[in-house]
Amino acid sequence: MRLPKQLLIVGAFAILAGVTAGGTIATRDRWLPLLTAKKLSSTSEAGHHDHAGHDHGAAGHDGDQNQNNIPLSDQARANLGLKTGPVELSDYTKNLVIPGTVVEQPGHSERRITTSLAGVVVKVHAFPGQAVKPGDPLLDIQPTGELLTNAQAELLKSLQDIELVDIELKRLTPLVESGSIPARNKLEKEYERKRLDSQKLVQIQELLVRGLSPYQITEMVEHKTLLREFTIHVPGGPPKAPPKEEGHNHQSIVPTGLRRTPERLESVTADTVYTVENIDIFPGKLVQPGDELCDLGLHTELYLEGHAFERDSRLIALAVQEQRPLTALFEGEGEEPELREGLTIRYVENSLDAATRTLRFFVPLKNEVIRDAQADNGVIYRSWRFKPGQKVRLLIPIQKLTEQVVVPADAVVSEGPDTYVFRVNGKLMERVPVIVEHRDPRHVVIRNDGSVFPGDEIAMNQAYQINLALKKQQGSGVDPHAGHNH
Repeated sequence: MRLPKQLLIVGAFAILAGVTAGGTIATRDRWLPLLTAKKLSSTSEAGHHDHAGHDHGAAGHDGDQNQNNIPLSDQARANLGLKTGPVELSDYTKNLVIPGTVVEQPGHSERRITTSLAGVVVKVHAFPGQAVKPGDPLLDIQPTGELLTNAQAELLKSLQDIELVDIELKRLTPLVESGSIPARNKLEKEYERKRLDSQKLVQIQELLVRGLSPYQITEMVEHKTLLREFTIHVPGGPPKAPPKEEGHNHQSIVPTGLRRTPERLESVTADTVYTVENIDIFPGKLVQPGDELCDLGLHTELYLEGHAFERDSRLIALAVQEQRPLTALFEGEGEEPELREGLTIRYVENSLDAATRTLRFFVPLKNEVIRDAQADNGVIYRSWRFKPGQKVRLLIPIQKLTEQVVVPADAVVSEGPDTYVFRVNGKLMERVPVIVEHRDPRHVVIRNDGSVFPGDEIAMNQAYQINLALKKQQGSGVDPHAGHNH
């Protein structure tokens, strides 16, 4: 039986389809992965857009990197007083940082004024805080003790006896020359004159020891009266006497050899100025020998007292031996720290503090005058730059390093174990983690490991404030790329 032509054609297509399907199933392991990869690739290309011409800086689109960028407007930079500059390689001196305090020089920075006789305070010339010079009057005292009164009376009596002997010698001299009387009479009077001169010198010395000045003794003799009050002056110079009254032009009765050499401190010069620290008396107060009247401070030269740990004693001894120059760092609130360089250690104590286990050493410091101001009462008050009790940090050089990445301390911020600097990237500030090799109060040495390269521009200050703003941005979820249409 012959089949129709149409059925034969249909059957041939069915057999061909079966054969094709069987071959496809048999080779599926080879062509299926290729088809799937092609489909995924097409889908990815369809969902991706071109970033050509869209600059995100070094951070790109990495989410962590974006969180470490913060934009700063020109106004924000001005408000911060932001300073930027390139990273540079330079030499660096590694310092041992020792805390210290400004202190007075024991035995030389303080002067306590006392009285050597009993009396009543009549007038106080000085004021607390006043600047006074050696020889300036401090106070007047009216003596009440018998010893000083008797010493003055004895001196006046001796002077009167000398005058009488001189008169007698003047009378006897022509008589002896004419032979009217023997020369022995004149010799006796001359011996008596020498005895009175020696007695006068002893009495003058007694008055000098009791606190009277040569000028006061001369005035007492000129007026032929006992001294009813005397003035205590600032030690270290000749007393400054008030102008002489008319007719008082006699030479001082005190021989030059007996004039007391002014008491001087080691550091007292013609320009020395004391400060009246404390006044313990007032007019009308009765004082006794040895009573403290007032305290004077001499702050022209002070000490920087360093407190080093026991483990640093070897480095301190080496700095003293080699006379290494120290740097003193004085910090003021809201101000740039003041530096004083080229200082040296004068001496180191030979014992450790039992409580703190620290070793004290001392560095001399020349003080500086800020200003002298005259108050409404006419008194001069002096302001010193360095004051006892002021804190200081002493930087002792221990090692010199070359070719280091050195940045200001204010250019680095620490957050837990991490330390960062901020690199300038257009309007963005990019936070970059770095490794700190060494730091001191002024500088930080960063490891040269490629975190930042020489020539990179970074923020040289205000790193702490920039980091606070970045943390605030991260906490608020603000995207530094906000406004970019993707």
